[in-house]
Amino acid sequence: MIQVRARIQERETRGAVHILRLHAPDLARQLHPGQAVLIQTGWSLDPFLRRTFHPIAIDEATFRIRLAPDADRGRAWLRMAAEGTEVDALGPVGQGFSLPDHARRILCLGQGDAAWALLPLVRAASARGVGVALAVEATTRRQTIPARDLPLSVEYHVATLDGSAGRRGDLRPLLPDLLTWADAVMAVGGMDFYRFLARAIEDARVILPRGYAQALYQTDFLCGFGACQACAADVAGGRRRVCLRGPIFDLVDILR
Repeated sequence: MIQVRARIQERETRGAVHILRLHAPDLARQLHPGQAVLIQTGWSLDPFLRRTFHPIAIDEATFRIRLAPDADRGRAWLRMAAEGTEVDALGPVGQGFSLPDHARRILCLGQGDAAWALLPLVRAASARGVGVALAVEATTRRQTIPARDLPLSVEYHVATLDGSAGRRGDLRPLLPDLLTWADAVMAVGGMDFYRFLARAIEDARVILPRGYAQALYQTDFLCGFGACQACAADVAGGRRRVCLRGPIFDLVDILR
């Protein structure tokens, strides 16, 4: 993990959502899908704590973060920061997604705004020639990933509770066929979403085998290297520091 000055190189606005491209070559080269970056949001120590971001795009010199509307004043400052502003960034934090060597077809499952953390993985897997299906469950269209942001080879499914995009409802009817097709599953969502996914895997494959599904444990990191223990959670058979053991875990370990 390194500490760098990251420069806001570009800002894209999509309605109320801001997407920032930050130039930080030394950090970008070390980032893997699913890992976190901690950014200081402000000119001084107020607000004191860094904000946690999972990049939605990564290349050799830059990474992108997504800022959806919320009441947090640190994120509000970042939404208003001008292009050219330098911010203090710490990362990469934790362990990212790992594509199994045997996987030729992967299913990426996301819930709400958190699904955007899957985008670097989708692009990396597609570039390697792996078959990718992406399924996103959201409340409204605003949370979904536009098809134009995806590689053409990706099979994309969307379900929204209000019916504003894709099918109305959730992903439940789609999962049996998708889970039978996939060699591995990568997921980002809440605990209820993970429990629902585990039951669906057991229905489709009899058991939830270790090594089949990886999932991102969502939490905010304060220090990023395990000293404060604020991210400690009951995973992997005990009380673990997510910034060191995660945030990507085997789904079996998250639900134990």
